[in-house]
Amino acid sequence: MKKVLYIQPLHPDGMNMLKEKYEVFVANNEDPQYLKSIIGEYHAVVTRLTKIDSDLIEKGRNLEAIAKHGVGTDNIDVEAAKKKDIAIVTTGDANSRSVAEHAVFAMGALCKRIPYLHDAMRKGNWLARDESGSSDLSERQVGIVGFGRIGSRVAEMVKQGFDAQVCVFDPFTERAAIEDQGYAYTDDLRHLCEIADFLTVHAPLTEATRNLIDYELLAAMKPTGFVINFARGGIINEEDLCRALKEKRIAGAALDAFQQEPLAADSPLLQQERVILSPHCGTFSEDSKRRMSIAVAKGIIDILG
Repeated sequence: MKKVLYIQPLHPDGMNMLKEKYEVFVANNEDPQYLKSIIGEYHAVVTRLTKIDSDLIEKGRNLEAIAKHGVGTDNIDVEAAKKKDIAIVTTGDANSRSVAEHAVFAMGALCKRIPYLHDAMRKGNWLARDESGSSDLSERQVGIVGFGRIGSRVAEMVKQGFDAQVCVFDPFTERAAIEDQGYAYTDDLRHLCEIADFLTVHAPLTEATRNLIDYELLAAMKPTGFVINFARGGIINEEDLCRALKEKRIAGAALDAFQQEPLAADSPLLQQERVILSPHCGTFSEDSKRRMSIAVAKGIIDILG
């Protein structure tokens, strides 16, 4: 019987699918040396954020599949896997809806100042309601960086749900494919930053996108604009973002992904009053976790047979 190694447990519905066909073991241990010592006996390994590097892959003498509980493969040495003909499995579109919802709700929380007003109420400050600063998402300009599974869903939600104007920057998507859906297209990222009331990032982290959104682009935004990153840490330069916030170049930000994860206790982002932070959990509603776990299981079954 073939064996499947889960580095951490996932939603039981997907795991139970695999238990019907294979021997399944949950390590509950991310220590690289421990994983190297056991991976040789497994035919598939399932990871969330744990790094699957070339050394670990080399030890996996029986590996046929590496499954990622997510879409991005930046924690997997894909080239090393290819050299050993090991298939890479991701969850595809299973989490797109949940991340898109999380991003849109963050936009709403920012423009309605919900965290601030919640804190004001707890402090007995009823008169906070009379302060200026809140705005509507409706009919605003939403700039989307990356028009993949999640970015396209965000576009649909804000246009259909809030009658927002949408402009997309994505060098890998044809202009016609975007414009045919009723959205504007731009190949000028600075222009997108200049017009956006909300700039939301939904691109993968690559060498081309690392520090893509820097101080120069942030400073080009409207002072009433908001930045949202629910993709990968490192696409927005965090030092530049903090500077832009301190200088009030932008009105606020919402982040679910960070350059260093977990976020360091001394991160300057934690000192920013106009930032909403969440611990890289946009995908982890119970509904999404179930869909993703099942997608992982189905992908592994397709490979192992």
